[in-house]
Amino acid sequence: MLIEACRVDQEISKRSFSKSRWRVHSKFGRSFNIQDETRQHLAVVASEQSTVVPNGIYLSAPDFERLSAEIAVDDCLIIQNQALRFAKSQLLLTGKNYQTFQRRQTNRINESTWAEYECCIRRITKETGYQEGLNMIFSSENPFVSAMDDLCSEQLSLQRQALHFLIGRGPGLTPSGDDMIIGHLAARLLIIRNNQKLQNYLRTKMTVVNDLTTDVSKHYLLCSLNQRFNQSVLSLQKALIEPNGQLEVDVEHVLKTGHTSGADFLAGFTRTLEFFNAV
Repeated sequence: MLIEACRVDQEISKRSFSKSRWRVHSKFGRSFNIQDETRQHLAVVASEQSTVVPNGIYLSAPDFERLSAEIAVDDCLIIQNQALRFAKSQLLLTGKNYQTFQRRQTNRINESTWAEYECCIRRITKETGYQEGLNMIFSSENPFVSAMDDLCSEQLSLQRQALHFLIGRGPGLTPSGDDMIIGHLAARLLIIRNNQKLQNYLRTKMTVVNDLTTDVSKHYLLCSLNQRFNQSVLSLQKALIEPNGQLEVDVEHVLKTGHTSGADFLAGFTRTLEFFNAV
């Protein structure tokens, strides 16, 4: 069976793949993950109905259903010449490209926009992975939230201590602590508060030390270090610095990610923005 992708992350599309062996890493209702034999690279094959993420390959719903039905976890495949070759099918990476890089930045979020955002978050009672409602993020003293404050500090020792606490901690395929770190990095990038020492330390830990967290979560952490995020996150970042009347809608789109991943991301993102806005 020959299948053509509908949309492909530009970072995948522009790569020239030499022949390499991959495997089906994990499988879900509307997506499955594939991983290369070195365990350093991960890509997501999904139905167009799914959230658009870094290293995503999106198919029409019928094509995804047919391909998903014929594969199982640990099945082998080969990537070569912009095509994924499964046992019975070939998937062409020729679809429309999309972008996952975050390029919009600001020194400070407009006061009225921040007030609108804060009001929106205070109305969200959905529980995070660390078992507190998201609306508690402004006053919480939960250890996860305290670790987020330490990440915002200028002391590398506190930042390292916070990372040791957060990485891999919490439930899910992407643990809550990891989602909060991604939110923290997205916030720092948005308001031009990047900390190169923190980023270098995190990158080294993720690439040198094995089994700190899940393979999927490691993928998204490394993407965030490379300034790549889900498109729902990109839309939220844009709404915060270019008000468009869609801020609450964009928050809701992020919140729908995973079981608690969206809430955990927003917790890390919001606490970080509040910290630096106050500064």
